Amino acid sequence: MRETQADLRAIQEMMDTTLSRANPHMTGIVTDARRLSARQVVQALDGIRHVAFATVNARGEPRVSPLDTLFIRGRFTVSTGGAATRVRHLRANPACSAVHMVGDSLAVTVNGTAELIGRDHPDHDEIHEVWSAAYDSDPYSWGDEIVFYRVEPRSMWAYAFRPGDFPE
Repeated sequence: MRETQADLRAIQEMMDTTLSRANPHMTGIVTDARRLSARQVVQALDGIRHVAFATVNARGEPRVSPLDTLFIRGRFTVSTGGAATRVRHLRANPACSAVHMVGDSLAVTVNGTAELIGRDHPDHDEIHEVWSAAYDSDPYSWGDEIVFYRVEPRSMWAYAFRPGDFPE
């Protein structure tokens, strides 16, 4: 776990705010008894995970694809090839969503904007180091001009059918 106490507070606040604005259908599903704490989310997302990552094309049509992710400092980070269509989408419109799901047992959803983490970005070295350690190889050696993005959330929520299955 790389998250600081400040990161955990920010995640918890984001999730609480998101659900305070949710409609009755959503709050009927993501009840207090089925919510995860920020600490549970961070623990559940430790290591390599996979998300459905959604962007929009120039016509405003949604596009979703599976991507691997690492949750770093309270944010989903993804890598992709620089020639991927999603990169073109994100350059034109950085709006995106990411959902990590494990059957009916867990869902963590983030809606926000994708921030390019180039080599000159102040957080690049930390993100690059975490990715390199997770895969035991340098992502830049994977070819195709690999780029990193971090999802800056506007909303975030987490659901677990049995929250007790996800220890803090």
